[in-house]
Parts: sequence; C-alpha cells; structure tokens
Amino acid sequence: MNRFEKFNPLALEVKDIDSKNRIVQAYYFSAGTLDTDNDIIEPGAYAKSIAERGPKSSQPRIKHLFNHWDAAGVLMDLEEDKKGGYFTSKLSRSDIGRNLLLMYEDGVVTEHSHGFEVVNSHISTVEGKDVRHISEGVLWEVTSLDKWGANHRTPVKSIEERNFWATKINALVDALKKGKYTDDFFEVLQIQLMQIQEMVRTFEPDVKSTPPGEPDVRTTQTEDYSKILFNSKN
Repeated sequence: MNRFEKFNPLALEVKDIDSKNRIVQAYYFSAGTLDTDNDIIEPGAYAKSIAERGPKSSQPRIKHLFNHWDAAGVLMDLEEDKKGGYFTSKLSRSDIGRNLLLMYEDGVVTEHSHGFEVVNSHISTVEGKDVRHISEGVLWEVTSLDKWGANHRTPVKSIEERNFWATKINALVDALKKGKYTDDFFEVLQIQLMQIQEMVRTFEPDVKSTPPGEPDVRTTQTEDYSKILFNSKN
C-alpha cells in the first residue's frame, strides 16, 4: 500500500458557488459508499485529521488543489453531513483560480477527489470482493478535477454513461465558445473535448433506446473545434 493515496473522482454535487467572492463549496468524498477502488470511507474518518490540521486548527496544513497538483484556493472550512465530506474554499486570483471559477460556472468541473493516507482500516467481503473500510485517515488535500474522461481505449459501456458524457461534451463546447479563459487553458479544454469524443465514439446504442430529448453522441457537436478555439481568443 502506498503511503499517499488518491481516490477516484466522484460525481458529487457542487453545493454552492459565490462568483463575486470567488468562493466554492463542494463534496470531496461520499461517506459509507463503495467506490471504484473497492474502498468505503466511514463517517468521521477524517475528523481527527481535520481537527489537528484543518483550516480552523492552529497549524493548517490541508490544501485545496486543482487536479491533485496546482494550488487552487485557500480552505475556509471542512465539514461533513449525511452525504459525506465537503469543503469551502476561496479561490486564488491566479490564472488557475480564475480559470477554475469559470469552469465551475460553465459546468465543466463537476467532480472532486482527495489525497490521504490510511491510519486504520479493515477488510470485509462484499459479493465475493474484498472491500476496505477506512475508519481513520490523514487528509492531505481536497481537489477539483476537470477530468480528462477515461482512456480512449476504454469505451463507454452503458446508456447512462453515454448520456453523462454527452452532457459533458455540450458543457465543454459552451465553455470554448464563451471565450473567457486564458489562451493556454483553451488548449486544455480542446484536448479534453477530443479525448471524450474519442472515448464515446465506439459506443453505438440502438437509436430507439435513446430517451426523448437526450443528445446522441454519434451526431452531437460535429463543429470544427479548432475554429471555436481560434475565434474564442479574438
């Protein structure tokens, strides 16, 4: 087991966005639910860590990052409710903080994760699989994810996934058209869009199975994205 671990991203809701004051509030873990790594974080698993190292402690050490790497903002609070753990952060005035706020507003960033190390855990068997229950951990960072999607060699396998990524495609196209990001970040968004399109390209559902009003990824957004990128910067 590595000392420092990262959870898979979670499609948890953003609780609130205050654009004027650059404050965002969002969940970073779901309490008591099984994730794709076969881990379950028990309620209160990070309570001791937050008390000792959180934003209200005498020595704040827990960070708010972007994609587990870049400093995104200053944590104001770390709380937990019935759904799980959530953070409140004031985004920085840097390009990263500015772009991240725009991505929240545009619906591009919808998923979050966190970095941690396990202190106490136990294993149980659920439906023939070993599941790790984490009862105590040290929280190092919470992170906002723009999420590159899945590797293009891993195709979408269900209509639900297809509909989710079709929505993501539309959000990215809208973000590219608005033209408020820095030039370098436009290129990042364009690459994201291409990655997601390639990921869903091989999925061929029966047309009749597509719910009314839902976009079909086989025909959604066929514009020249290089033109969108170019026009957005001028």
